[in-house]
Amino acid sequence: MRIIVIGGGVIGLWSAVELARAGAEVTVLDAGPQAGFASPAAAGWVVPALSAPLSGPGVLMHSARQALHREAPFSVAPRLTSALLRWLVGFVRSGSARQYAAGLRAVLDLGAGCVDDFARLQETADLDMRQTGLLMAALTQAGLDEVAQLAEATTAAGYKGGYEVLDGQAARSREPALGTAITGAVHAVDEVQVRPEQVLRALREQLSEAGGRLVIGTASRLGPADSGWRVETNAGTFVADRLLVAAGAWSTELLAVLGVRLPLMAATGYSITTPGTGRAPQLAVKLVEPSIAVTPFADGVRIAARLDLGRPGGPIPERRLAAVLNRTRPYFADWRPGLSSATFAGMRPATPDSLPLIGPIPGHRGLYVATGHGMLGLTLAPGTARYVVPLVLDEVGPAELKPFAPERYLLTGAWRRP
Repeated sequence: MRIIVIGGGVIGLWSAVELARAGAEVTVLDAGPQAGFASPAAAGWVVPALSAPLSGPGVLMHSARQALHREAPFSVAPRLTSALLRWLVGFVRSGSARQYAAGLRAVLDLGAGCVDDFARLQETADLDMRQTGLLMAALTQAGLDEVAQLAEATTAAGYKGGYEVLDGQAARSREPALGTAITGAVHAVDEVQVRPEQVLRALREQLSEAGGRLVIGTASRLGPADSGWRVETNAGTFVADRLLVAAGAWSTELLAVLGVRLPLMAATGYSITTPGTGRAPQLAVKLVEPSIAVTPFADGVRIAARLDLGRPGGPIPERRLAAVLNRTRPYFADWRPGLSSATFAGMRPATPDSLPLIGPIPGHRGLYVATGHGMLGLTLAPGTARYVVPLVLDEVGPAELKPFAPERYLLTGAWRRP
């Protein structure tokens, strides 16, 4: 069976590798390096401990208070389009306690075993993987309570990893780079970190070894062909029996020509990698109040932050970068970011309910989508790929994918085709 996968990020590549290993003739179409590509901008965290949906009970009021004090780790594009308005309404509506709990369980199930999957990838690839856990450090008691409650809720929902709640002194003992202003921390001890660039390179190599091919070409139009699908690109036209769209934030534009309105919004995040000065952290640290990710790598410390909803990717505005870096200062004793060796602004594909879209597109046989993984692309890539294989090859929808079915939006409500 011939299968085209549009998108050479971690979701598309991991899915393509598993499809090729299952015997399919797989072609991955990827636009190549470009502004807004999400994977290189990632912090490199494989973190089932952070599976909770962004929406939830009390989130709206909490976010409003942060915005009022100019402390919010996100912003919304000043131009309120109809698509952005629909997305925001959907976000608010998905914040019930029932939906939050169900979403958390579903994402944990999809990400189950992801740490082991990366360990297996490391066995056959040049992959720098650090299993030092994730330290969630808070300046305030309210921040510490927030992450402690998150850890409790995640464990109650089925999270198998361990965690420890630390006071300020214990947190500084665990990570000596932390400053005296730290009130406490929660250490999720089983989480891992990887270099996203290395993961993509390893998956490209495994795709080739499995008999698949990667074509650098920008998809401009897709449509039905005789008993399958056709994709037009600047590298030529490609035809296959099945088509999987895993193009991140660009999936919306590609499917729009078919009248499909995906409930996706680009949430631009920024990251820099910098050696800095002073004593650098040795553990991956989440700065709780500003929601900033700090990851030590061999060539420096990566700082990843913000979600600018509805803004395009591209160069990082200097003012926003300075604001992010300044907010790291209270958390560390003397480490300060310096000149950047790598700077990215990546567009994370976000859905209103924080659950990815994985499944067939209603009314278009042989057309599938796997996108909308938000900030959990690395964490959820192995599970997505595992369940995509029977979905695409055998047209069998595993029960684990039911919460992520695109039809939850496309057949009802504001996202249904007019």
